[in-house]
Amino acid sequence: MFALGIHYLNGWAMAAADGMKKEQAEWPPHPGRVFMALTAAWFETGEDAAEGEALRWLEALPPPEVVASGWAERSSVVSHVPVNDDSSPVNKKGRNEKPHGEGSLPIGRNRQPRSFPVAIPHDPKMYLVWPEADLGPHRVDLEGLAAKVTHVGHSASLVQAWVEDGEAVIRALEDLHHRWEPTDGVAERHLRVHSIGRLVELARVYNRDEVLEYAELKAQSDALKGAKSAKMRREKRQLDDTISERFPRVPVSQHPGPGRWQGYKRHQEEHDTETPGSVFDPNLVVLVIRDRRVPLTTTLNLTQALRGALMDSCTVQPPPEWFSGHRPDGLPSTEPHLALLPLPFTGDMHADGRVMGVALALPSSLEDREAARCLDKFLYEQDTGMPRRHKLFDGRWFECGIELETSERPPKNLDARTWTRESRVWASVTPVVLDRHFNGKDKWMKAAEGVKDAFKHVGLPRPSEVLLHPVSLVEGAPHSREFPRLTRKRDGGQMRHSHAVVVFEAPVRGPVLVGAGRYRGYGLFRPMDGQGS
Repeated sequence: MFALGIHYLNGWAMAAADGMKKEQAEWPPHPGRVFMALTAAWFETGEDAAEGEALRWLEALPPPEVVASGWAERSSVVSHVPVNDDSSPVNKKGRNEKPHGEGSLPIGRNRQPRSFPVAIPHDPKMYLVWPEADLGPHRVDLEGLAAKVTHVGHSASLVQAWVEDGEAVIRALEDLHHRWEPTDGVAERHLRVHSIGRLVELARVYNRDEVLEYAELKAQSDALKGAKSAKMRREKRQLDDTISERFPRVPVSQHPGPGRWQGYKRHQEEHDTETPGSVFDPNLVVLVIRDRRVPLTTTLNLTQALRGALMDSCTVQPPPEWFSGHRPDGLPSTEPHLALLPLPFTGDMHADGRVMGVALALPSSLEDREAARCLDKFLYEQDTGMPRRHKLFDGRWFECGIELETSERPPKNLDARTWTRESRVWASVTPVVLDRHFNGKDKWMKAAEGVKDAFKHVGLPRPSEVLLHPVSLVEGAPHSREFPRLTRKRDGGQMRHSHAVVVFEAPVRGPVLVGAGRYRGYGLFRPMDGQGS
């Protein structure tokens, strides 16, 4: 076991979690960002051969665990900063509007708005931990390389980095309470990590050799401008010809790509095992919808299209029972299997009920490796590890793109915790499909008792109260009659449905999916404790 420790000397970390938008702070720093900081230190200090070998050894290791404290985000302030050197005080139309060379000085440059998101951790120290790796002969080189790292993220985010192993790592982990471990299955969040070939890729985009060579030749050519002797003019022509032949385009250092994404989940010891939960894993796989608006009333069509895309991309054929919902003989499965649910914009005074994303709820008993075996090709591009985009098309109701949600801090309704946190009171956002038709004056009371029994089918305790109503208690959820009815397979009859509010004796954990349509997005509940109702 060994760890790479990082101490943020200013007590805060400046790095953007959302790329060029620079609106959200990143904490903890992604392992891929830390690797780039090590690589930058190596480039800038002479590219020592032994340290380069240590970097290549490090990139071949499996993704590390990430151990860090909680954090708060500083309010982002928009600053207006000078753009890069205008290179000339003369504007494009040839009018000298900035005399005395002010165009190349900060006072004479145009200003552009910039944001600098900052995370303030409760503890300024964090660690990347490789539990199964041994430093061996690379210890000295990796220690020397870590000592050269001055910042992680923005150049103002100053750090001290070091290497620890053995008992020192164990003692360090005891002081920090948030421990994330990589997983190939259901992930709570996704971080960028390094992988084999990353050092070569960074060297290519950094392009140091060509940039330096071009700068040297250009400086020699510029020094000969205005030369009077024929020999010097000839030398300048030769240099210009060499530059034109050697560099058709001016070489630049490019911004590196984000690298490979890796799923992470909280360390097993941190999970709350006392609160009862359903047969579905609370770590939902969230997919964000792009391009078009999709109304919540199209839930059945949306989940059907998503299921078709999942079945087509499954690498295991025929798909296993937990994935397809059918036994090998073709009959419906009687065991918990993959459920598809919409994530609508609800629970807010301005909510309009549009579907912001969809989620995959996997059986809680499913092993991570088995989940990855069937979902990896659907979620990620196989060559780059980046989230893979799919098009969902219905022909009448919607056409949209979906891809894995990887934001550090996703919108509230795309955050799995919005749908899975503990609560005693739950209200439906899609109607619950009733298992049978009731008659008589007390038909709705009988239906409510039937809904209570349905909770036992998904591993939850029987609610103490159930209220059925055509209108949802959740703001933005459509009236129940706006949702198409589910068709019974055995006889083609239509099944009635209704919104519901349920109350448990003690808090339960989500996701709460109940009723005959639970695997297709109906019967989805939202926790309501703390909502002021």
